[in-house]
Amino acid sequence: MYPVPVLKKSNYKAVPMLANESVLVVELFYEIENRKPLRLIYVGFDRIQLDGHGQYILTMEEKVSKSYNIHHFGLASAEELSKREDPIAIPMAPIVPNTKEKEALISFIKRKYPILWENSPEIVELSIQSRFNKHSDLVNLVKKSTVIRRINKLAEYK
Repeated sequence: MYPVPVLKKSNYKAVPMLANESVLVVELFYEIENRKPLRLIYVGFDRIQLDGHGQYILTMEEKVSKSYNIHHFGLASAEELSKREDPIAIPMAPIVPNTKEKEALISFIKRKYPILWENSPEIVELSIQSRFNKHSDLVNLVKKSTVIRRINKLAEYK
């Protein structure tokens, strides 16, 4: 676990010991009171690839990849998706920590921010479950749009 502050323009401080590694980025969103952490609100996850110097540089390709689900499914209904000319896209899988990463995160919060520990296990689980639920909703949207598309094609042939 390496705490790395986010610098200007979404740049991260280099971590040379993780050069050329794919790493899980965890963002902790918490309330503060009197300039001290009070309560964990949300935990965000992302996987990034560090370069040979342990630096992360956000490329245009990564920006497009990160907005894939929004681009393909944002505000679209199953009917709207079924009417598109292109093949229906498959939703990208959610980015969540594995068991070892989750244990390391909880251990880090417990050690570094004991005041946040009180509600952190629940918030971590809720954040992970929220990502799985959102992915499941997108998969169901794709399934519904595929069924509608097939029904419409069958109607055209009759």
